[in-house]
Amino acid sequence: MSEYLVAAARWRGQNRGAELGSPPNMLMKAASDTLSALALGHQADLAILRAEYDPTPPPPGPPQGRTAPGLPPTPPGTSPTGTAPGR
Repeated sequence: MSEYLVAAARWRGQNRGAELGSPPNMLMKAASDTLSALALGHQADLAILRAEYDPTPPPPGPPQGRTAPGLPPTPPGTSPTGTAPGR
């Protein structure tokens, strides 16, 4: 479609020296806008395909030989049951 619009704008050399807002100038702008819309659609299509078929890999797990971090150690001076002495 953009090729047709460019060909129409260039017919009989009308685009040479065409003023801003003239029909040949508007046809060239329409051809450019058509190509821009197609490029944007192409980018969106690639993003959808990459998300479906080439997803981001999951984050790496903890190194082997080490366990996942747990609760912090019990502070010194506390009873083994974890309750505070009464008054």
